[in-house]
Amino acid sequence: MSNFKKWKDKTAQVISLQLDPKNPRIPELGKSPSQREIAAELIRHDDAYDLARSIAEQGYFPTETLIATKERGELVILEGNRRLTALKCLLSPAFAPEDYEKRFHLLQSKADLESIRKVRISIAPSRELAVPIIIARHTTSGIQRWETAQQAKFVATLVSPDMTIDDVAKHYGISRSDVVNAVKLHTLYQIACTLDLPDDILTQVRNPRRFSMSTLERLANSSKVPEFLGTTFDDSGLLQGRIAVDEFKKGYSRIISDIATGKTSSRDLNTSRQIEEYLAGFGRDKPNLKTKGSFNTLSLLPKGQVLPKAQPRTKPKRKVKPSSSIIPRGFNCSVSSPRINDVFRELKGMRVEGYENCTGVMLRILIELATSNYLEITKKIKPLLDAANKKNKPKDWSPTLRQMLSLLLRDPDLQQEISRSAIKVLARATTNDNHPLSLDSLDQFVHNRLEVPTAKELRNFWAQFEELLAFLLVEPMPSC
Repeated sequence: MSNFKKWKDKTAQVISLQLDPKNPRIPELGKSPSQREIAAELIRHDDAYDLARSIAEQGYFPTETLIATKERGELVILEGNRRLTALKCLLSPAFAPEDYEKRFHLLQSKADLESIRKVRISIAPSRELAVPIIIARHTTSGIQRWETAQQAKFVATLVSPDMTIDDVAKHYGISRSDVVNAVKLHTLYQIACTLDLPDDILTQVRNPRRFSMSTLERLANSSKVPEFLGTTFDDSGLLQGRIAVDEFKKGYSRIISDIATGKTSSRDLNTSRQIEEYLAGFGRDKPNLKTKGSFNTLSLLPKGQVLPKAQPRTKPKRKVKPSSSIIPRGFNCSVSSPRINDVFRELKGMRVEGYENCTGVMLRILIELATSNYLEITKKIKPLLDAANKKNKPKDWSPTLRQMLSLLLRDPDLQQEISRSAIKVLARATTNDNHPLSLDSLDQFVHNRLEVPTAKELRNFWAQFEELLAFLLVEPMPSC
């Protein structure tokens, strides 16, 4: 049991907090969702917009505390993702889905933005230690309850190579049978999300708020259905098949389609007789149990979606590998600009070796966008625009990166935040084109067809700009 008194409480900038990609409310997407994809799900399906409207009209209650933990150098919100989404979109409507952006602009005009830029958070030492309070809030208290699929996903994913089913049951006060049932249901739901079904049905299935998990649970807990499908569940709640996998998929696809389209429901399957009658009507969709074959959860699910099987805690922890991208592990971006966030995310996900040209171009773009964003929000770009206006430059004229960096390096705020050596190196890179790490050299990677960057050169460029980018990629306070 966690000692909550030892958790650190602090006030944090909303823009610095990350939505949880492991949030059980997020449907199975087959990939790790982006921050904007998470926000879109919570706005469209979990009333985050209504919560934002309440905050805009009534204010943000000072008693509200979000629960966070630190992962890879970022503060990830484990409890309060709907509330964080509402706050992020009020502060920056562009963070919302396009069809909600105007609505958030209207709410923003009503909200006291200064009062919601920072919120109280309580930092759990780990995701694991926050589990009891999260379970209590979403299964037994007044916080918006999770759907059956969401509850199953949350409990099932507690099981890991470092925490067995018995460990989960003992540690969190859940019966072993309930943990196994959660693993079984989550396994069945993951498999359902991968079936080759018509798009309209698959969309229904992949939405845990609309798919009737209670009906699937009733069928799964009947001894008739596993026998009908040629399957069993092992002691860990994972699926084992003893017939050809295509025969299993034929029968299981029929079950999932019937549930998704409403052709059957838990009301129709109250007794063993009703379940038998339902299965008897499958006709050509009935699996042929005489076909030879075998399969299991591992073979049915795409790589990356598999539930880890329970194993002893003695497995040694892996050493953290250095980043294969140009951006070091733990280096974060917390500006509100969706474009800058997208460029940062793509660059962070790209290996340097083998993608040197792409990395060089993307690094150049990131530096320019981040510099321009800072100067525009703080209105420190004004001297450049005034000078251009005197020279009768067109209204759509934009300063070059060299001009912006030259101005930025004289900024007193920047000089207080980054080291003198970093300022000196950047000044030399901006003014001396003969220097190997000059701004001109970086430009050549974009414009010169004969100039090819190496991985070593790119890492040296990153080291040169790292302190500057660490300053620029934190949302600046707007100038009054």
